[in-house]
Amino acid sequence: MYKMLTVLSLALLCSNAIAVSMYQWTDDRGGSQFGQQPPADRPYRIVDINTPPPPGGVLRERQPLPPIEAKAPQDPDERAANRAREAELQRHCEQLNKNLETLVNNPRLTRTSASGEVERIGEDERQKMILDARNGLEERCN
Repeated sequence: MYKMLTVLSLALLCSNAIAVSMYQWTDDRGGSQFGQQPPADRPYRIVDINTPPPPGGVLRERQPLPPIEAKAPQDPDERAANRAREAELQRHCEQLNKNLETLVNNPRLTRTSASGEVERIGEDERQKMILDARNGLEERCN
């Protein structure tokens, strides 16, 4: 029993002596490399290996909760109107997304004028329409 305790205590004392050192150097491509053996042909540095913090780490100070705002209960008609407005906004945003996708993916667009003639949309006008669609999405859909 005494011999086993002696061997275990010596093993624990020597475990720090056989800890592996880590080396860092820069390879030919300029990337950082790490290894347990230092390179022979280039400069290197020893990496200090720190132990991670204990599980849970250090706790932050508790922040006060924001005050709860009292809202007046909405009547059913107002809730239905809000839902209708949200649904209309959702449809509008979906249409803007479809329009933007069409404008971006198709450089050769045409449209029919009021007189019934088919005319090609120029690149400057197409870029303006793309910008308008993106601005509309930013303003109303985010």
